[in-house]
Amino acid sequence: MERVPFFLNESESMSTLLIQNGHLADGSLADIFVRDKYIHQIGPGLTPAADRVIDAAGMLVLPGVIDVHTHIRDLGQADKETWHSASRAAAEGGVTTICDMPNTVPATFDTDALQLKLRAAEKSIVNYGVNFGVTEKNAVEIRKASPINALKVFMAGSSGGYVVQDETVLRDVFALAAETGKPLMVHSELQDCVEGFADKFKPCIENHHLLRNRACAIKATEMLLRIAADSRADLYLAHISTREEIDMIREAKKSNAHVFCEVTPQHLFINTDILDVAGNYGKVNPPLRLAADNKALQEAVIDGTVDTIGSDHAPHTLEEKKHSYTQAPSGFPGLETSLGLMLQMVFSGQIEYTRLQDLMSGNPARIFGMKNRGALKPGFFADIILIDPQKEWTVRAAEFRTKAHYSPYEGMRLRARNRMTIVNGRVVYENGNFYENRGMAIEY
Repeated sequence: MERVPFFLNESESMSTLLIQNGHLADGSLADIFVRDKYIHQIGPGLTPAADRVIDAAGMLVLPGVIDVHTHIRDLGQADKETWHSASRAAAEGGVTTICDMPNTVPATFDTDALQLKLRAAEKSIVNYGVNFGVTEKNAVEIRKASPINALKVFMAGSSGGYVVQDETVLRDVFALAAETGKPLMVHSELQDCVEGFADKFKPCIENHHLLRNRACAIKATEMLLRIAADSRADLYLAHISTREEIDMIREAKKSNAHVFCEVTPQHLFINTDILDVAGNYGKVNPPLRLAADNKALQEAVIDGTVDTIGSDHAPHTLEEKKHSYTQAPSGFPGLETSLGLMLQMVFSGQIEYTRLQDLMSGNPARIFGMKNRGALKPGFFADIILIDPQKEWTVRAAEFRTKAHYSPYEGMRLRARNRMTIVNGRVVYENGNFYENRGMAIEY
């Protein structure tokens, strides 16, 4: 059996792969034998013949990250991002599955737009899914839409999302989600409330969190939890940003197993203090909040209230972000930094690798019903990442693979970096190099 060094190119004809001497999340040393797209065996001392053997000594071996909250753009916004550029960013960041949001051009509110997006997604080198948008009038389209990851509701405007905030309409949407069996993913801010603060503060980036006031997020989340208590639908609260919301969610989860909570790295690790330097690069919805909110959200990650981490990867052109505050769009790229940022919670002793694995792989696969994804198990797809826990690196947006070359994390020093990404049994990223691949549409 030929043994090849770590970080060599992958043969186009490869059908078997053996990863040896890697450390799993639980600390055990194990080998993983991959046949075609799937994990065939996992355990110590495996010695089957393989087309390639990778010595992962000193590496942490985890299931690839599943990011259900991304904005891939493409089609009418290909200048901002394409499935190809986003998937390269994902692969470098250790993300093996990305799910796109519906506020694209065209918006994913009908099955024609869904099929158009799925065809565009074939350019992705990682796996992909699509979140289907909800309006007040597209129930017929929702019932026909397949395959989709979730139903997405915007309760406030954010880069073109269709606003649904009326409680009566939302109750109908919950019923539709229960009928279709798809989680209801919600951007929880009330548009009417946001508009009510428009004239109360000077329009500038330092006041973004006041203009899109925390009260608007709190009121929206309170309404959603109240509706969820009477519904069989799975409620997935996206990018929760405030201490008050997380307290309500923690309490609701005690009696409602259908409530799930996502947070983003930006709401965990940075706050309004960074805006003096980052400016509009830090403009995002919901806004960056306060240090006290960072602390509350980190505690919720530790105690299990938070179920998943979503990057909310939301690329725009550098020129757009350099506009004045009122003209600059909200959002920044996150696919290349989300895992690196979350690993810092491990190194600080706040969480274990097993918790990180649940947050970024296992729980997203379970909540959204992804078949044979999110874990390193025989019979599961071989979506695997190899992380060097000793590799320190500095965030440099100019070096990003996404088209969006800006970041509020610019210059941040992080410990541990992804060195290899395997998607469906194929190496697609290896120590700075990419290999062509066609990701798969996720099955549910």
